[in-house]
Amino acid sequence: MSMLTLNQLVARSIVDPAIVQAFSAGRIADVLSDLEFSPEVRTQLSSLNAETWTEYAVLAYRTVKAAQPVQTRIELPSPAEGLIRRDEDQIGKEQVA
Repeated sequence: MSMLTLNQLVARSIVDPAIVQAFSAGRIADVLSDLEFSPEVRTQLSSLNAETWTEYAVLAYRTVKAAQPVQTRIELPSPAEGLIRRDEDQIGKEQVA
């Protein structure tokens, strides 16, 4: 959810100059409080040091990306696994699906 929220913030900054103005004035924490970031991520984003809004957005992306839980890939068996002959002893024996 944090990455979606960050995307909303950046998109909103394009149409709403108050976002960039709040950043320039050092009040980005006020803007972040209205968004659905977790308290830990909000604290990290509030403490980022950047000269420009673009630099802040890049640093915010890295921060949010690092805070996201790692998703493990699902390991599925190969479709050919049932087609490979495993044991010559099994030839001719009945198999149940």
